[in-house]
Amino acid sequence: MALDAPDNVVDALLDVELPDVDPEHAAMDAAADLQAQESAGSFSTVKAAPAVVHSGESLITEEVAAARIGAEIMAVLAAKFNGSLTEIRYPDEDDMLF
Repeated sequence: MALDAPDNVVDALLDVELPDVDPEHAAMDAAADLQAQESAGSFSTVKAAPAVVHSGESLITEEVAAARIGAEIMAVLAAKFNGSLTEIRYPDEDDMLF
């Protein structure tokens, strides 16, 4: 797609002054990039659906979850949550995770 504008307008749009790079933040960014590359085995920009492990299997029982959460949180959930808990499971392929 061609930009149909006079050269001086295009030059003005492309004449951007970049901010100074803070060495401390640049080092932090580089370290985070390196960690991402190492954990992935290599750097990739390919977007793929996340792998779902243990699809549909039970995660824990409702009783264990209630014991871990505590009575106060369970009371708030009972008062505010419009529905009922039927199972606690690992995500499956049809779950929409953002």
